[in-house]
Amino acid sequence: MSISPRQSRLVSRRTLLRTGLAATGALAAAPLLSACGSGAATGGGSDASKLTLGTTKIMQFDPYLTNTDIHIHAFYTYLVDYPSDGTYQAVPAGAEKWEFAADHKSVTLTLRAAKYHSGAAVSAADVVAGIKRAQNPDAAFTLAQPSAFIDSATADGDRTVRVTFKAPTPEALVIDWMFAFPLIPADKNDPKQLEHQPAGSGPFRLGEFRRNQRLKLTKNPDFYDAAKPYLDEVEYRFFTDEDALVAALESGSVDGAAYIGFRHSERLKSRFTLVQGGGRMSLFFMNATIAPFDNKLLRQALARAIDRERIIKQVNFGIGAPIYTAFMPSSPAFDGAYLDAHGFDLDAAAALLEKSGGARAATAGVTSGSPSVEALQIIQADLKKIGFELEIAPQEEAAYLEALFASKLQCTVAAQPNNLQSPSLIARGRQMLPGKENTTFREKVPPAYVEAVAAAGSALTPQDQQAAYAELNKVLAEESWAIGISTQPSLFALDKRVTGLDTDPRDFVTLTDTKA
Repeated sequence: MSISPRQSRLVSRRTLLRTGLAATGALAAAPLLSACGSGAATGGGSDASKLTLGTTKIMQFDPYLTNTDIHIHAFYTYLVDYPSDGTYQAVPAGAEKWEFAADHKSVTLTLRAAKYHSGAAVSAADVVAGIKRAQNPDAAFTLAQPSAFIDSATADGDRTVRVTFKAPTPEALVIDWMFAFPLIPADKNDPKQLEHQPAGSGPFRLGEFRRNQRLKLTKNPDFYDAAKPYLDEVEYRFFTDEDALVAALESGSVDGAAYIGFRHSERLKSRFTLVQGGGRMSLFFMNATIAPFDNKLLRQALARAIDRERIIKQVNFGIGAPIYTAFMPSSPAFDGAYLDAHGFDLDAAAALLEKSGGARAATAGVTSGSPSVEALQIIQADLKKIGFELEIAPQEEAAYLEALFASKLQCTVAAQPNNLQSPSLIARGRQMLPGKENTTFREKVPPAYVEAVAAAGSALTPQDQQAAYAELNKVLAEESWAIGISTQPSLFALDKRVTGLDTDPRDFVTLTDTKA
């Protein structure tokens, strides 16, 4: 998920860097941390109840900001969980049951009897306060779009909440919101507090946090599932460099390396267990507010010059699946026919480019050293064959993000989050927003796209949903500003004795079932 341009101006520069990392590519290392401290201990091998993971990801503790801080999931309980098998069959978590009204205009949630890490009881008032925050444009962050269908919430006793919708809403969209909604005490649900201190009821508590060095999680003895988690302690050690992280894994200093690049897979697969997560996609974005990409026909031309198979093979080392519009294969809106009808075809691209009459040069912004650079190099070579000159301009990460958020980049390769089972959630990404804060259209977002998103978020019957999803795909292909390349699975390398580590559909680390 992504925050809006307005929201990004209201948070600190450090928060801007954190929440924007997804735009640089799902597996790009974050070169913003100092090296882990001296005196590093060995991995968890000497203690079966401890796991030590290395990572290059930055940390904060606010679950309303969830682009890259994938480790914080362990501190929180969400209303429901999804299994990692892609079925989207909701499993009770913070809510032990829920009941939809017959008119699809509300849902009544019954919360599980549970405690926060502070010892306070989880209450309906906390959910009401959390929903109010999600409705506040200055504080909602990545929960803004998933919560947009909600009109109000009221508590009925200590553990019952009635959530009322603005209009009849598909159950799948509501369940997706429940999956994204964390339980936080009302008096602690504040961005400034949560930046430095988690406040949840999840399987792990905060043991120690030394920014840029290490994070220790300790088992929550009051977790609602009394048999879990299996681990007593998880320690994350932060590395500035992905190669240093992998070297630490090979030396035994850590038990696992989290969110590493595909390029390490061949080297590590014989000695370590490789685990793939999911939850992100890689797209080629063209800024329709800046020439030459204000020319729709030219955008359509370049969309035909994306060699997905080559990018998957060379950049992803064969990992991932091709996509065309911004839907993963697990989405009910995924339509593989677009990969044939609108796929890689340089002759078709050249013909459309000639017909467009547009300028034949542009510059792509990208974070230095990220996999997106390699993807752009492949796109660059193919565009040159049809007479279009694409310059690649790698930038330091902060400068890239500032330009991206300010809509100053002509084009880029960036990540889009999983839309779960609700195609309308495509509109939560920065480049996909349905309003004037869309960074690729600003106030000129195509009305057909706005209407298609709204239809996808309100269709109740299978027939209406099928029609709405087809129209949304049609508009995305016609406007051609967000061209799918591939899914971007995350990659973990683990000591072979580590089992049960997984990621959920958001690509958050799931440690509840992990053993070491």
